[in-house]
Amino acid sequence: MCNHFKYITKNKNGFLVYCSKSETYQLAYKNLNFNLSDYELNGLVAYLKTIDCDYWEKEYRNSIYQKKIPIPTLQSNFMILLEKHEVYELIGLLDIKNVNEEFITFEDINYPINLN
Repeated sequence: MCNHFKYITKNKNGFLVYCSKSETYQLAYKNLNFNLSDYELNGLVAYLKTIDCDYWEKEYRNSIYQKKIPIPTLQSNFMILLEKHEVYELIGLLDIKNVNEEFITFEDINYPINLN
């Protein structure tokens, strides 16, 4: 990775880095990757915080898709679908104003643990 990138937040499913050269954020979450300006990042965080996950899960309870919470995009033929825990995980990943250094939990360890 080039020396212009700085990790802002990271969890087991993604990370948010800042590029000082282009003054943009790069978000990688599961199989999604976004390049965001400061304005776009703040807008995405604000939007995610307004989502009523319970409403969407109830609205699409009979959907053929496992993930029920839609995140619209400007591209009319592309919609991001998430589960409730993914929305909260993404908010935590993007909410850089409330970043705190905390210990990882056993759920954050992504490999089998063998007790001897």
